[in-house]
Amino acid sequence: MEKNQLDCLIIDDDRGICRVLKSYCENLGVFRHIIIAGDGVLGCNKLRNQKFGLILLDVNMPKRSGLDVINEFGTDQLNRLEDVIIVSGELDKDKITSILGSGVRNFIIKPFKEEQFQEKVLPIIKKNFSKNSK
Repeated sequence: MEKNQLDCLIIDDDRGICRVLKSYCENLGVFRHIIIAGDGVLGCNKLRNQKFGLILLDVNMPKRSGLDVINEFGTDQLNRLEDVIIVSGELDKDKITSILGSGVRNFIIKPFKEEQFQEKVLPIIKKNFSKNSK
């Protein structure tokens, strides 16, 4: 797969976090499009209509939580839970248990630095590049 063939979806209601995540994604130089959805409803709509190589998902959002978005994956054929990274500052034991039970295994806890972001994101990107180049 050629560079800039992957798309990234950021689902978060915090505009400041969205700007930071978008900047970090741009710095990687591998994404064709970086799309921001400001809540879970918009995020679910995007996930139904487009394939993403990386999905950055907040848990605590109005309208539809990150857990609600994760539960939509059962009916979604385009995107995979293994491409989701939960980005949150508030994760209690029950939420972590629910998220892990859904199949999502990747977390970034706010606040974080760009190096920590890259440590979580790069393995997913590399996996998707290798899958799509076969």
